[in-house]
Amino acid sequence: MASDGINHSSPDWEPLTPSDMVPSESTAEQPDKLYDINRIRAFKHVPFLIRRTETKDTIVSYADTADEIQVVMNFLQMKGVPAEAGIALRVTEHTPASSIIILAILNHKCHFFPTDKMMLSQDLYSQMSTAGVEFLLVNKHLTVAPLYFTFLGSILVFKEDCRLYRVKLKSADETVHTKKPLPANMCYTISTTGTTGKPKLIHVPYECIAPNILGLSQKLNVSMADIIYLGTPITFDPFVVEFFLALQNGATLLNSRHSMRDSPSKVLNALFPDNLATPGITVLQMTPSLFRQFGASSIKERVLSGSSSLRCFLEYCSLVANHFPAMSSLLLGCIQMS
Repeated sequence: MASDGINHSSPDWEPLTPSDMVPSESTAEQPDKLYDINRIRAFKHVPFLIRRTETKDTIVSYADTADEIQVVMNFLQMKGVPAEAGIALRVTEHTPASSIIILAILNHKCHFFPTDKMMLSQDLYSQMSTAGVEFLLVNKHLTVAPLYFTFLGSILVFKEDCRLYRVKLKSADETVHTKKPLPANMCYTISTTGTTGKPKLIHVPYECIAPNILGLSQKLNVSMADIIYLGTPITFDPFVVEFFLALQNGATLLNSRHSMRDSPSKVLNALFPDNLATPGITVLQMTPSLFRQFGASSIKERVLSGSSSLRCFLEYCSLVANHFPAMSSLLLGCIQMS
């Protein structure tokens, strides 16, 4: 659905009490994972995703998200994707569809492997084979070489065409697929940048994520009233913090078109609108270099003003504080390290 903003006081929005989210005694020993579809559905009409453009907002509730997750899970099952499989994910930018695909992969008891390989051919094939990933999901109009991948089918997720492929195995690849067993409760695999040597693959289980998200939720006092900027690329693992921080607390994720990044003023207006009827973000994660592009005046007057309810967690936050010494105490009081 589309809207000019979020009205948390509307009759359709039903806030949950703390008791609504407390597991019963029978499930207390094994609480639902943050991404479990039933847990997501329990937040009902709370907005989960806002897709912000220059003209309007597209808003997707937690209940609608759960419905779409189920559709994608059915698609994966129909196409023969087994549980515990690795699924490479190539998306051009954050959209409601990309978030739903990730949640569907996790609820299908699989793990995802984000990749930014532009040439979806031999390079991607080699990367996926090394990671032991057998399936690939791409969105938009990205092409995949039939020499290396078999097309299994496509599905529309919020009007985005998402295509599923399977890696074509060759006899020479058998040694790759006899790799060491992955950790239990796998969540995602990610490749390092390789700035200090050859890129390495890191396999991340759920248990490495949940405690950090819980601790950060408490430090930032995140709640269902918060809007978190989903701005970190999916191939950079701080993205997981933004994503799971919302799921932990029933907060809202906001993303904007990638093209808006070319204009810091457009990004600033998307995150901190002048229009009081349009909600701005309350939790922000970004690097100081991107943060400084807003300009000193805008940072002081709109981002860190006394009327702002923003809580930030930036990498190397001291660098930012040094640029605004008069505001160091405020900045260091509200910023948590990523």
